[in-house]
Amino acid sequence: MFSSTNYLRNAFFLIGGVFLIKLLYLLVYPVPLAGDEAYYWDWGRRPALGYYSKPAMIAWINTFASWVGDNSLFAIRFTSLLLATATQLVTLALALKMFDKRTAWFTTIVTSVLPGNCLLSLVLTIDAPLLFFWAVALYAFWELVNHRKVGLSLFLLFTSLVCGHLSKQMMTIFPILGTAYLIWDAQARPLLKKPGVWLALWGSMAGWLPLLYWNSKNEWITFNHIDSHFGVKAEESLQETLVERIGEFLVYLAGQIGALSPIFFGILILVTVLPLLKKQARAQLSKPTKLAIVFCGVPFVVISILAILQKVQPNWPAALYLAAAPAVGAWFATNHRPKLIRLAIFTAIAIGVAFYVSPVFFTLVNKEGDKLDPNRRFIKGQRYAEAIQSVRKEIPGWEDAFVIVAGHRYRPAWLGFGLPDHPRVYRTANHTESQYEVWPGPMADGLQGQDAIYITPGKPTTPPSSIKAAFAEIKSAKSVTYHVGETEETYTLFYCVGLKQAINSH
Repeated sequence: MFSSTNYLRNAFFLIGGVFLIKLLYLLVYPVPLAGDEAYYWDWGRRPALGYYSKPAMIAWINTFASWVGDNSLFAIRFTSLLLATATQLVTLALALKMFDKRTAWFTTIVTSVLPGNCLLSLVLTIDAPLLFFWAVALYAFWELVNHRKVGLSLFLLFTSLVCGHLSKQMMTIFPILGTAYLIWDAQARPLLKKPGVWLALWGSMAGWLPLLYWNSKNEWITFNHIDSHFGVKAEESLQETLVERIGEFLVYLAGQIGALSPIFFGILILVTVLPLLKKQARAQLSKPTKLAIVFCGVPFVVISILAILQKVQPNWPAALYLAAAPAVGAWFATNHRPKLIRLAIFTAIAIGVAFYVSPVFFTLVNKEGDKLDPNRRFIKGQRYAEAIQSVRKEIPGWEDAFVIVAGHRYRPAWLGFGLPDHPRVYRTANHTESQYEVWPGPMADGLQGQDAIYITPGKPTTPPSSIKAAFAEIKSAKSVTYHVGETEETYTLFYCVGLKQAINSH
């Protein structure tokens, strides 16, 4: 396998084979939507220029996928698989441009077996489009710094960056990293004199305009949300702070090692971080190594330091690994250590296979949804929607009643997707903490006089005062209890007749 000279053919066969295996898995074992996926799917039902916490691209993708696939689970899963495969193809092209066919082949092996790619191929969240547009931007940037097809490279760079800004705020650091590379690399430095380069890198911030306009109409709520992600949580004592910070950093680090697999993670650090520590080697670094350092090594170190100071989401460095993949592939292609290569590949494959097989295993041993089951986060929503529907359909007139939910933002999202009629679901909350509080309530949506089903956790005998005041009458309550693994959850449904005023819950 490693001595073949048909490197590109093998690479395309490998990508195609992995695609077909994953597609077959989706057909045989349709994985339910996780909370964020259902949440973004619900965004797609109301296309807009911006949303509470993120730009609009993920909502637009869900709008299109749901339109083509008639709101099917497969449509969402297949869209994620397409984006992941496209990202892998662009990374293959990048490795080919940066190195050679042999390195491109090894890069494809790396990207095919990474455990993180298993999740990326399955889950449709904001990272799926971000990584694709980041990969395209990297490819265009590399073509630009090597003075190949400058006009086309600038256009592709600008377009992919704009789309990336529309996907996730993380894309904002790309122009910073790109400028840093141009300053560092003497051969590319003359590009700093070209207005087109500045326009492509920094003019791409125009991708923020839709979100900025939307925020100007919604009290700049996205920026308040972003601000909440930064800052150290105040604890009662220094000891508690240190214990929490160390614990969360170790969780973050374990997430990175798990996503890349241990050996690939070690090689990534070797080729993107360690060269910076060797003073003599820095003067002899190649352009590909510089790209890997600037677009992966340095920002990875910064994010890791940030993870010591505050909580960091494990997916924050995901886009950085795209620049490192060709460098890792080049390391394996030029270091003739077949045993290490095989060990790295088989270790990564083992983690990936465990990701796909474990849900089936836990089902076979009657432990589905157990705390150790990685599929737990996916089946929770399906179990919740099925349980609610089992009681909802017993309420006379349920087909015409809209739905109101108390609880986490995942609850209305899971019901909107999981209930058979995909109803519009509203959420009650004490303050604005999700897109559901930004959207108009049922009264503003013209539902005055209509009935509703109010769903709340536990077994209360009466709904809160805000619900009672909003309706002419509250009828009988029905409760339902279901299990996810060993966890038991109970919800109560109230039939509310005749909406007469706005629900003042926040």
